[in-house]
Amino acid sequence: MVWDGTNRANWRRSIVLKIFLICFVCIHIPLIALLLNFGTGTGSDAWSIGLVVLGATLVGTAACLAAMWWLTLPLRNLASVISRYRAGGVFAEEQLSKYGNDEIAVVTRAVCGMVGEISALAERVEGQPALDPLTGLLNGSAAYSVQLPYFPSDSVGGTAITLAVFELEGIETLGARHGRETADLALVAVGDVVRRYFLPRQVAARMSGTTFVLLFSGDTPDAVFACCEAIRKSVAELEVGPLAAGSLRVTFGIAVRQSSEPIADLLHKADMALFRAKDMLRTGLETLRS
Repeated sequence: MVWDGTNRANWRRSIVLKIFLICFVCIHIPLIALLLNFGTGTGSDAWSIGLVVLGATLVGTAACLAAMWWLTLPLRNLASVISRYRAGGVFAEEQLSKYGNDEIAVVTRAVCGMVGEISALAERVEGQPALDPLTGLLNGSAAYSVQLPYFPSDSVGGTAITLAVFELEGIETLGARHGRETADLALVAVGDVVRRYFLPRQVAARMSGTTFVLLFSGDTPDAVFACCEAIRKSVAELEVGPLAAGSLRVTFGIAVRQSSEPIADLLHKADMALFRAKDMLRTGLETLRS
């Protein structure tokens, strides 16, 4: 590394240099006091020399501790503010010292900036569903937060709500053989397939690594099965990187909402249908209703 003017300026402002200088001076205070004692000739017997060294040592120790306490005070304040913020409190930025050019000041300003950006991002996405970064569909948390009473139900308008859960099979061995990148590309392709056949419906989610959820509101049973069958065939025909057609396949489980069932109960019914489909239909290419 080139030792230029910028590096010298940063080194002079560094808290490490301040600590080094303080420790160096405090450690040598007894020696300085001893030299002054000999130079002035105020006392040369062992008792007076011992008192001078002891007093200078105590003064140097106290000065070193006080200086360290003062230098690290901004860091302790930062740690305290972060701890209260993580516990659910307010980020008390006004209690922090953000001025200066040493390492603690730089870290403090960076933390304040990051907390501000996170808060602004949280405000922008508040109330909006979170998206899975690979497929572009909703994530599991967003799917569980769907309020089914806002959808037409059997008891309200005679419109059925159907939930389809499908599992993408073969991706575990895919990741082991071809690497994580190929597995991620396969998930991206499956997300594209879902959007192609599921739109303009709104609720499609990736619940976990290989499990997806589709919520049909107002679709007839024939339309639901037709959509699922189209997704199944398209996934089976996918060619992603080194994958040949037929390497990926999906199994569906379908549940129809009864009365005012919450989303969690409906997901459980669809999961049970999916498990039975996988047990009874070993090809993994079939659909089973609950």
